[in-house]
Amino acid sequence: MEIKQLDAELLEWLGGSDLESKQHEAMQLLTVTGGQWPHLAMISMGEVIAISPDCLRLALWQGTQTSMNMMETGKATLIAVHGQRILHIRLEVRLLPELGDTIHPRDRYECNILHIRIDQAPYAEITSGITFQLKDQTGALARWNATIEDLRK
Repeated sequence: MEIKQLDAELLEWLGGSDLESKQHEAMQLLTVTGGQWPHLAMISMGEVIAISPDCLRLALWQGTQTSMNMMETGKATLIAVHGQRILHIRLEVRLLPELGDTIHPRDRYECNILHIRIDQAPYAEITSGITFQLKDQTGALARWNATIEDLRK
């Protein structure tokens, strides 16, 4: 199934709130290198926010291969698991201006959602996506909250 924008449930999930309860959830961000090879990066709930049903913002560490790929191609695909659905969110991305007053400098991207492919199997339930355990929960959550606030700017 394909949809054109985030539904109300996905908007709330990606709304940048309640990060403590989402601290174990991770998504995959796919880009393509200059040599046309797929490149996979992990992204946490503290690095993405839904601005509207058809717009996300992402924060990536500066100078990463993923960020360079996105600057070069203007494209990415975010893959997430939520509510027994696998979401393939195709994005058209553009770099936002750098913030001078931020605690955790990041490359910030505004991403127009081109379409969302939803995978669900009638014969099986998707029970989880990629999860992880934070080594410094307090520090990571503080950084994520600051990053989400930067993405709102």
